[in-house]
Amino acid sequence: MPSTDREAPSGISLPLLTRVAVLATLIGRGVAPAIPGLAVGIAPFIVLSGRIAAFLSQIVAAGGVAAAVRLAGNALRLPRLDLGYRLVALPASAIVVALVIAAWAHPLEPELCRMMALAAILASLSAAVASFRNLVTRASGLVLACASASGLSHLLARELVSRAAERLDSGSLHWAVAVATVATLLDLAALGFALTYFGQGERRKSAIGAAIVLVPALAIGFFAAHGTAPGAGLTRVLVERVLAQLSRAPAAALPVALRFAITSALLLGAALCVSKPAELRKTNVVLALSLLSLGAPDMPLPALWLVVASLLAPEQIEPATTNARPPANERTEEERSLPPTAS
Repeated sequence: MPSTDREAPSGISLPLLTRVAVLATLIGRGVAPAIPGLAVGIAPFIVLSGRIAAFLSQIVAAGGVAAAVRLAGNALRLPRLDLGYRLVALPASAIVVALVIAAWAHPLEPELCRMMALAAILASLSAAVASFRNLVTRASGLVLACASASGLSHLLARELVSRAAERLDSGSLHWAVAVATVATLLDLAALGFALTYFGQGERRKSAIGAAIVLVPALAIGFFAAHGTAPGAGLTRVLVERVLAQLSRAPAAALPVALRFAITSALLLGAALCVSKPAELRKTNVVLALSLLSLGAPDMPLPALWLVVASLLAPEQIEPATTNARPPANERTEEERSLPPTAS
């Protein structure tokens, strides 16, 4: 699934925004909530981590909203864009952006969180359908489809858990675990497509990318799996808490070490996609943001990443050679109509 498109210069650097988003996800959703209660006498670190997390979250949220608005304006000007995408993705993206802005003032109600999740899923699904039809954008379409299906599955699993708690229905709880397992498999599929694209059709490069992501992820997963055991070290407890915060509930029917490894792999995969500035393309940013959503479209920032990825993906449909001159041996109709010039 090779691609030759590169990001055009603009006022917002999407690769830089994605890198900061990876850092904000790790600190804001993982480290900062995991530090309280970790040890005695670390109150200054708790306050500092909370302030850093809040600062990074505000920065990436503002950048994500600005990027979404700019990309939506660009999408309206694309002549080859499907009517279905215009009717579904753009209004759904506007809903997500409005709710993300509202979340700055106060936390969203559960009903609004569900609305935001469904809007982000609709936007990413419509972008995936629009991207499937073009070879250049097929990688984006595959990963967006897996990310949106994973988000929908995680959302359904949480609804089943709520139903099981309200009605004391153990059957709904079993179904919730099964749906969460399907969502985790979809996360793995998205990661696999992203690593395949990273290799650009070269087996050796794809194998290197997979090793860079999977080997550390497995090591981190097995290291953190025993973080709740008696006598576990401070570092192991912290890593276990961070990954537990980043993982979605309900948990899939997989060993704890494997669940933590998958969460780590998604973060490492997102970082890998935007790690080399010389090789960055729009598709890399789409893949990274899709992986960074972590199946949590009912949270403001992950929903925003899905929307930005959905708005960016169709931009690649326009060939990069649209403004290229015709070959030397092929003149345009206008050139043929001109009189020959004197020697």
